[in-house]
Amino acid sequence: MATGSNRNLYLAATVACLTGALFGYSVGFIGGILVLPSFQHHFRLDKLPAPDLAAAQASTVTIWLVGALFGVPLGMPVCSSLGRRRCLSFCALLYVLGAVLQLVDVSSSLAVFNAGRLLNGLGVGAGTLVSPMYISEISTPSARGMLLSGYQTAIQLAALAGFWAAFAAHATLADSSALQWEIPVAVQLVPGVLLLLGTLFIPEAPRYLVDTGKDDAAQDALAWLRSLPREDPDIQDELSELQETTPASDVPTPSLLAIVKQPSIRKRLGVGIGLMIAQNMVGLNALNYYAPVIFMSAGFNTVSSSLFLTGLFGLTKLFSAISFMFVFVRLRGNRFWLQLGSGICGISMVILAICVRSLLSSSSSTEAHLTVQGVISVLMVYIFAFAFGISLGPISWNVCSEIFPAAAKAKCCGITTCVQWLFQIVIAGITPHLLANVGWATYLVYAACCAASFVWVRIAVPETKGVKLGREMDELFSVGDKDELLRFEEGETEERRALLGERAMRTGRRDSVGFPV
Repeated sequence: MATGSNRNLYLAATVACLTGALFGYSVGFIGGILVLPSFQHHFRLDKLPAPDLAAAQASTVTIWLVGALFGVPLGMPVCSSLGRRRCLSFCALLYVLGAVLQLVDVSSSLAVFNAGRLLNGLGVGAGTLVSPMYISEISTPSARGMLLSGYQTAIQLAALAGFWAAFAAHATLADSSALQWEIPVAVQLVPGVLLLLGTLFIPEAPRYLVDTGKDDAAQDALAWLRSLPREDPDIQDELSELQETTPASDVPTPSLLAIVKQPSIRKRLGVGIGLMIAQNMVGLNALNYYAPVIFMSAGFNTVSSSLFLTGLFGLTKLFSAISFMFVFVRLRGNRFWLQLGSGICGISMVILAICVRSLLSSSSSTEAHLTVQGVISVLMVYIFAFAFGISLGPISWNVCSEIFPAAAKAKCCGITTCVQWLFQIVIAGITPHLLANVGWATYLVYAACCAASFVWVRIAVPETKGVKLGREMDELFSVGDKDELLRFEEGETEERRALLGERAMRTGRRDSVGFPV
């Protein structure tokens, strides 16, 4: 038996992870761009009163989030009808067009720039749907967790690059130069073009090819991904496993309503939606938005020191994502890390609340000075970021991409991904109001959400690490009698048996006693 290599598998997963780079860079660079003097002068924002300036900046951030939310349903029919690979190309094309539109200098109109941001968001939203799905469908069970974690690593790496791109532009280029804002914006083209070109060289997901009756193409894709000959027994066995759970061609694709009526699908949706809500509600985005304010109130009261600590915050998130991808994912299961991460995040938020309250009560009209409470509060921000990066950060995406059956995957992943973006918008909207009205107690609110996440994971989330996609995953989420959808997928219909028989005649494959398989 031939021995393959994971080289091509890693290459295909890396290309798919570039959608995470689109996500991360868009988040990382925009905050710095909005305050650049050159940007404000070019779009005439420096002439606006403070309330109007804040509203204009908020619209530029929000329109991207709205685009990402609607990009998910936009990508669903592309993903289902044209395939995962073409959906990746679709994401890249939207993102590149959005970046070009942001650089078009015709009227110095912020509306044109925001239209580009909207296109960016649409591409990123569709990417968050298809990329984890594609990676889960091309991976072996042993490599799936690590490769899916690469998506979160790409997000954090690109977010860090975005932050430092804006920082470097401000430090090295004159405020009067348009290049100060144009270069960080143009950098968006790099991951977008790389993704667009990369999709020309990677295969379609074998799962999708088998589902659409393209068995020969699926065999070729598997052979390429596993670096093995088409005729290798391992390739044949994996192809057979995919065929066993392939919907019969004459049975229509179930509607969304039919899918959610199935008890086991509702159970999976409950897990996926719950993880996406928890990922947002534990408070990381609150720290993303307000880390510089926390650092300045802690006594690091110069802009340069605050921004430097914010950069270290990004490095911590990147380090945790890489650590999970290469180390932690191999040590214990998903449930362990979800519970541990939720617990550490909750404790960090409680300590942060106590420290911030102490800092506020001891502050006066004079400059803030570095204190023990200030150092501890900064440390808690970093501990929270690391704990999140080895738990809810990557695992929420990983689980949602692997728990749904093939016939329902695109629609169900669309639901969970929409929930993720919706709650990002919710957190972006409520955090300023919480900080304005309850102040330091905001962190106690998020601590309570961390506690709820810990309890919910313990009660409701099963262990999915190492579970094969298909029948084994169906059994993990079974609820009493098998759902009609699962019976259909597992080959318990006459139509399914006939389809397998036709395939066996084409391939000539038989089991050990001579029957077609």
